[in-house]
Amino acid sequence: MLETVLRLMTTGGVFVGMIAVYVGMRNNTRQLNAQIFLSFSDRLQTIRHMLRTELLPIWTAELPPEEVARILPGLLQVLHLILELYELREQGYVRPRMWQIWSRNIDRFLTCPIVRSLNDEIRFEFSGHDRFIAWVEQRQALASFEARPHRGKRF
Repeated sequence: MLETVLRLMTTGGVFVGMIAVYVGMRNNTRQLNAQIFLSFSDRLQTIRHMLRTELLPIWTAELPPEEVARILPGLLQVLHLILELYELREQGYVRPRMWQIWSRNIDRFLTCPIVRSLNDEIRFEFSGHDRFIAWVEQRQALASFEARPHRGKRF
Protein backbone atom coordinates (compact mmCIF):
# COMPACT_ATOMS: atom_id res chain seq x y z
CA MET A 1 0.00 0.00 0.00
CA LEU A 2 2.75 2.43 0.97
CA GLU A 3 4.63 1.50 -2.18
CA THR A 4 1.58 2.34 -4.34
CA VAL A 5 1.17 5.72 -2.63
CA LEU A 6 4.86 6.52 -3.22
CA ARG A 7 4.57 5.56 -6.90
CA LEU A 8 1.49 7.77 -7.31
CA MET A 9 3.28 10.65 -5.57
CA THR A 10 6.31 10.21 -7.82
CA THR A 11 4.14 10.07 -10.95
CA GLY A 12 2.16 13.09 -9.76
CA GLY A 13 5.39 14.99 -9.12
CA VAL A 14 6.60 14.22 -12.64
CA PHE A 15 3.31 15.48 -14.12
CA VAL A 16 3.39 18.64 -12.02
CA GLY A 17 6.99 19.22 -13.13
CA MET A 18 6.05 18.73 -16.80
CA ILE A 19 3.15 21.18 -16.46
CA ALA A 20 5.45 23.72 -14.78
CA VAL A 21 7.98 23.42 -17.61
CA TYR A 22 5.21 23.83 -20.21
CA VAL A 23 3.80 26.92 -18.48
CA GLY A 24 7.28 28.42 -18.17
CA MET A 25 8.06 27.84 -21.84
CA ARG A 26 4.71 29.28 -22.91
CA ASN A 27 5.18 32.39 -20.79
CA ASN A 28 8.69 32.84 -22.17
CA THR A 29 7.39 32.56 -25.75
CA ARG A 30 4.63 35.08 -25.09
CA GLN A 31 7.12 37.47 -23.51
CA LEU A 32 9.48 37.10 -26.47
CA ASN A 33 6.62 37.78 -28.91
CA ALA A 34 5.64 40.88 -26.95
CA GLN A 35 9.24 42.16 -26.98
CA ILE A 36 9.51 41.56 -30.74
CA PHE A 37 6.23 43.37 -31.33
CA LEU A 38 7.21 46.38 -29.23
CA SER A 39 10.69 46.60 -30.71
CA PHE A 40 9.52 46.45 -34.30
CA SER A 41 6.55 48.72 -33.65
CA ASP A 42 8.97 51.35 -32.36
CA ARG A 43 11.18 50.94 -35.42
CA LEU A 44 8.18 51.12 -37.75
CA GLN A 45 6.91 54.22 -35.99
CA THR A 46 10.30 55.93 -36.33
CA ILE A 47 10.51 55.14 -40.04
CA ARG A 48 6.90 56.15 -40.58
CA HIS A 49 7.51 59.57 -39.03
CA MET A 50 10.75 59.99 -40.91
CA LEU A 51 9.21 59.19 -44.30
CA ARG A 52 5.71 60.58 -43.83
CA THR A 53 6.59 64.14 -44.76
CA GLU A 54 8.56 63.03 -47.81
CA LEU A 55 6.29 60.29 -49.11
CA LEU A 56 2.76 61.37 -48.30
CA PRO A 57 2.44 64.05 -51.00
CA ILE A 58 3.95 61.83 -53.71
CA TRP A 59 2.58 58.43 -52.66
CA THR A 60 0.53 57.87 -55.80
CA ALA A 61 2.23 60.33 -58.13
CA GLU A 62 4.50 59.49 -61.03
CA LEU A 63 7.96 60.66 -60.09
CA PRO A 64 10.88 61.77 -62.20
CA PRO A 65 13.96 59.54 -61.88
CA GLU A 66 15.92 62.07 -59.81
CA GLU A 67 13.12 62.24 -57.25
CA VAL A 68 12.95 58.44 -57.05
CA ALA A 69 16.73 58.33 -56.56
CA ARG A 70 16.39 60.83 -53.70
CA ILE A 71 13.86 58.75 -51.75
CA LEU A 72 15.25 55.33 -52.70
CA PRO A 73 17.42 54.90 -49.56
CA GLY A 74 14.40 55.48 -47.31
CA LEU A 75 12.28 53.06 -49.29
CA LEU A 76 14.99 50.40 -49.12
CA GLN A 77 15.26 50.95 -45.37
CA VAL A 78 11.56 50.20 -45.03
CA LEU A 79 11.94 47.12 -47.22
CA HIS A 80 14.79 45.85 -45.04
CA LEU A 81 12.58 46.19 -42.00
CA ILE A 82 9.81 44.31 -43.82
CA LEU A 83 12.37 41.58 -44.67
CA GLU A 84 13.22 41.22 -40.98
CA LEU A 85 9.55 40.96 -40.04
CA TYR A 86 8.97 38.46 -42.85
CA GLU A 87 11.87 36.27 -41.71
CA LEU A 88 10.72 36.41 -38.08
CA ARG A 89 7.26 35.32 -39.21
CA GLU A 90 8.64 32.53 -41.39
CA GLN A 91 10.71 31.20 -38.48
CA GLY A 92 7.69 31.23 -36.16
CA TYR A 93 8.70 34.13 -33.92
CA VAL A 94 5.79 36.30 -35.00
CA ARG A 95 2.36 34.86 -34.35
CA PRO A 96 -0.32 35.15 -37.06
CA ARG A 97 -2.44 37.54 -34.97
CA MET A 98 0.55 39.84 -34.55
CA TRP A 99 1.35 39.61 -38.28
CA GLN A 100 -2.19 40.72 -39.15
CA ILE A 101 -1.58 44.01 -37.36
CA TRP A 102 1.29 44.81 -39.72
CA SER A 103 0.23 43.02 -42.90
CA ARG A 104 -2.29 45.57 -44.20
CA ASN A 105 0.21 48.42 -44.00
CA ILE A 106 2.95 46.24 -45.45
CA ASP A 107 0.71 45.31 -48.38
CA ARG A 108 -0.23 48.95 -48.89
CA PHE A 109 3.44 49.90 -48.97
CA LEU A 110 4.44 47.06 -51.31
CA THR A 111 1.67 47.84 -53.77
CA CYS A 112 2.08 51.61 -54.02
CA PRO A 113 3.21 52.82 -57.46
CA ILE A 114 6.59 54.04 -56.19
CA VAL A 115 7.58 50.63 -54.80
CA ARG A 116 6.17 48.82 -57.85
CA SER A 117 8.38 50.93 -60.10
CA LEU A 118 11.48 49.79 -58.17
CA ASN A 119 11.28 46.05 -58.90
CA ASP A 120 14.77 45.96 -60.45
CA GLU A 121 16.31 47.82 -57.51
CA ILE A 122 14.50 45.54 -55.05
CA ARG A 123 15.75 42.42 -56.85
CA PHE A 124 19.32 43.78 -56.76
CA GLU A 125 19.18 44.91 -53.12
CA PHE A 126 17.68 41.65 -51.89
CA SER A 127 19.56 39.22 -54.12
CA GLY A 128 19.99 36.01 -52.17
CA HIS A 129 16.62 36.45 -50.46
CA ASP A 130 14.68 34.68 -53.19
CA ARG A 131 11.77 33.66 -50.95
CA PHE A 132 11.31 37.26 -49.84
CA ILE A 133 11.42 38.58 -53.43
CA ALA A 134 8.86 35.95 -54.48
CA TRP A 135 6.66 36.91 -51.54
CA VAL A 136 6.84 40.64 -52.44
CA GLU A 137 5.92 39.85 -56.04
CA GLN A 138 3.09 37.60 -54.86
CA ARG A 139 1.69 40.39 -52.64
CA GLN A 140 1.92 42.84 -55.55
CA ALA A 141 0.24 40.41 -57.96
CA LEU A 142 -2.52 39.67 -55.46
CA ALA A 143 -3.18 43.38 -54.98
CA SER A 144 -3.31 43.87 -58.75
CA PHE A 145 -5.82 41.04 -59.05
CA GLU A 146 -8.00 42.44 -56.26
CA ALA A 147 -7.88 45.94 -57.75
CA ARG A 148 -9.23 44.81 -61.14
CA PRO A 149 -12.94 45.34 -61.68
CA HIS A 150 -14.87 42.10 -61.38
CA ARG A 151 -17.41 41.11 -63.98
CA GLY A 152 -20.53 39.17 -63.31
CA LYS A 153 -22.65 38.95 -60.20
CA ARG A 154 -21.88 40.92 -57.11
CA PHE A 155 -22.56 39.30 -53.81
